[in-house]
Amino acid sequence: MRATGIVRKIDNLGRVVIPKEIRTEMKIDNGNTLEIYVDQNDTVILKKYSPVRELRNLEGYIDTLVETTNCNVMISDTDRIIDSSSHFNEYTDKIVGNKVKEAMKSRKSIIIEEAKDEDICTNFRSKDDKLGSVLISPIIKQGDILGAVILSSKDKKLGDFETKVSEITAKVISKKLGL
Repeated sequence: MRATGIVRKIDNLGRVVIPKEIRTEMKIDNGNTLEIYVDQNDTVILKKYSPVRELRNLEGYIDTLVETTNCNVMISDTDRIIDSSSHFNEYTDKIVGNKVKEAMKSRKSIIIEEAKDEDICTNFRSKDDKLGSVLISPIIKQGDILGAVILSSKDKKLGDFETKVSEITAKVISKKLGL
């Protein structure tokens, strides 16, 4: 833990303001959920909460998508790639790129015909260009954007079928999230 030198008072409703500099550095936006921990030294720790990361058995969703669409698959929360099909393991835990954020912000599925690694993950380059055509479908629950389902195929252009399957998967995942 590092000290910031910032001190804040708790107001009469029990609220404390997290300074903008810290929110920016930690990529905490309005509407994000924070998890509260207390350790044995009475230290309060706030951690950005990711309900998608809490899901178990994403492998089942990923395997089903791979079999159904014949595409490689990644599932992200709002910040990072959470899990991926076996051919995309190097993308797991990487920070999501601008195109993924754009799809989540627009709340609509988007297709990128010739995607680059930086479209999907920032500061990352795979050894070979594996992406090809990429489809990104946001995961939304009760109006909150929680992540995305990402399909990729180097062999074919993705279309209506893959879009429908990824959107259904995003809805199934959102229903599994207990918020």
